[in-house]
Amino acid sequence: MQNIQTSEPNKHMHFAGTDLEIQAELCDKSVTINVMKSGTCVHRLTIDDAVGRLEHGWIADLFAREDRVALSDLTHQAEEYVGGLTINQG
Repeated sequence: MQNIQTSEPNKHMHFAGTDLEIQAELCDKSVTINVMKSGTCVHRLTIDDAVGRLEHGWIADLFAREDRVALSDLTHQAEEYVGGLTINQG
């Protein structure tokens, strides 16, 4: 990793040798995390009530989410969508 900007409330993290960037923004009580690839947002996560105290943290781990995004699937879905467009659709 390189080039971590520490200005509050926004943070950016760039990964060396890639066109991958993680952006985080704290606004009010929510944090939004954007995963950027070549300057395009490929995934966004918003966590509401992020600044409050976590009650029962030991059990919250059981309900924590983990997501996986395959960029190759995203590319395939975009190609299918664009391929199905016609000029008549505007």
